[in-house]
Amino acid sequence: MLVVEDDESAAALLSSLLERNGYRVTLVRDGREAMRLCDASPPPSLVLLDLMLPYADGFEVIAHLRAAPGWETVPLVVLTGQSLEDDVVRALEAGADDYVTKPFRHRELIARIERQLDEAP
Repeated sequence: MLVVEDDESAAALLSSLLERNGYRVTLVRDGREAMRLCDASPPPSLVLLDLMLPYADGFEVIAHLRAAPGWETVPLVVLTGQSLEDDVVRALEAGADDYVTKPFRHRELIARIERQLDEAP
């Protein structure tokens, strides 16, 4: 699973939570790094993506991932502090499969991730 999160404490929390639930996590800290990883690596089982990132925001990352061969159908869950309806709609229209706002409930996030993985092609 690819986690794209620039906040150190949020990244540590997410990595710990996901690993405790049996997921292997690759963590990147900015949008540019996420796009580079996309270009150089096989697709992960799921992408958990913040919108507010340095160098390239989450919307740019979504567009890049959705245009990359093999990454078009990777489940993509946005996890962000942005809760405006316009941001939610924009992310979903750009190709996000789900949208979760911070602060998040741990069990709910895991349930949403598991649902995306169960529905993945």
